[in-house]
Amino acid sequence: MEDSGPVDSQQPGETTDRRRTRRHADRVIALLEPLDGVELGEHDRRVIEWLATHDTSVVGTVASLLYRARAVDGAW
Repeated sequence: MEDSGPVDSQQPGETTDRRRTRRHADRVIALLEPLDGVELGEHDRRVIEWLATHDTSVVGTVASLLYRARAVDGAW
């Protein structure tokens, strides 16, 4: 994931709408990274988009759960 600075910081000259769009995209990426190689359907992608609307702590927790589940020997 590209480093765009602190999650909640607004970039110089960035509009509020652009900041929200960037933060949402960053959250989607954070949720997709632990699912690399997993086939996702349209409903899966809609749920990821919905989860990405939640605050950073929720997205971070879900991403962490996905990474930990994947790390379990033989789970995936």
